Amino acid sequence: MLPGVALVPFCNKITVSPEEGIGTETFRPASFQENGMKSPRPPLRWFALVLAAVALPWAVSAAEGPLPGAMFPHNLEAPDQSGKPQTLTTLMGEKGLAVVFVRSADWCPFCKGQLVDVNRHLTAFRALGLNVASVSVDEIPLVAAFAKEQGIGYPMLSDPKGAINLSLGIRDEQYPLGTKAYGVPRPTLFVIDRRGTIRLRYTEPTYKTRPNLDGVLRDVQALGL
Repeated sequence: MLPGVALVPFCNKITVSPEEGIGTETFRPASFQENGMKSPRPPLRWFALVLAAVALPWAVSAAEGPLPGAMFPHNLEAPDQSGKPQTLTTLMGEKGLAVVFVRSADWCPFCKGQLVDVNRHLTAFRALGLNVASVSVDEIPLVAAFAKEQGIGYPMLSDPKGAINLSLGIRDEQYPLGTKAYGVPRPTLFVIDRRGTIRLRYTEPTYKTRPNLDGVLRDVQALGL
């Protein structure tokens, strides 16, 4: 039996509750009697509803992107602000990596503020054994200019087409295919350990908010990497 799915005879509606997950409502068809008569064959729509319920948990997870406990599913192969090729392996610190996904270091003021804030906290991250990197949809010259202007001390990866965001499933879906901002991520921060396992993840509901890095550092310390 798959977790969270109960297959109940005579089920004609599958419900989804934030508190209880997937559940069912049952009924007895009028043709069914308590005298031992066989129940009628369930309608085809019953099977369709069951299949939808089975698929739902995985669909939701796919839309959210990788979650804590899973292996980080991308090698992060991309050039940094100096044009140097980077990968998940080259970016790793002694105990792991904190990687910040932002929209742009060029045209997004909220992203710029977050990237500067990350730079202010860089020493604290490194004291916990974590290297830091960012990923944006900017071309190399744009991230290079921002890094120089702000004195950024960590790798800023250039992913102009948002390919990494699309692969991870963290694309901001308010921008459909064909729009200028297609492929930008929802603001997301992953903490990945040396084995490549996601230990923490922070995703903001809007591009105007970003995680409190002091809180992130407390959470990292509590992990005891």
